[in-house]
Amino acid sequence: MDLTGFSDPYVKASLICDGRRLKKRKTSIKKNTLNPTYNEALVFDIPNENIESVSIIIAVMDYDCIGHNEVIGMCRVGSDADGPGREHWAAMLANPRKPIEHWHQLVEEKAIGTYVSKSATTSSPKLHIVVDSPHSD
Repeated sequence: MDLTGFSDPYVKASLICDGRRLKKRKTSIKKNTLNPTYNEALVFDIPNENIESVSIIIAVMDYDCIGHNEVIGMCRVGSDADGPGREHWAAMLANPRKPIEHWHQLVEEKAIGTYVSKSATTSSPKLHIVVDSPHSD
């Protein structure tokens, strides 16, 4: 949080393939809040043949008009993620073009590598994500 005791959060989703960011999407910035609500869809169209080689890194960021935006916490969703990230991905693949809601525990930026570690813990709040299914029939 800022000196005011609040934050200016937004969500940045990055489509990752083989360790490289292919595309990114961002939500709007919610000013002066610690409990933002986003009724926004961040959509990535992914060809069926690439669906197993991609994942999405979701970062909750604190917007700062002076200096750098700070990472509040992150999570990973994809076939190579552990636990809830893999479950969310499977649910999205099973329900094409349908928004699928799932709670994710945010972890520190350094805990996101090729996967989200099951042992990574943080006092960060959980992030409620609604993501459209990443592929079409």
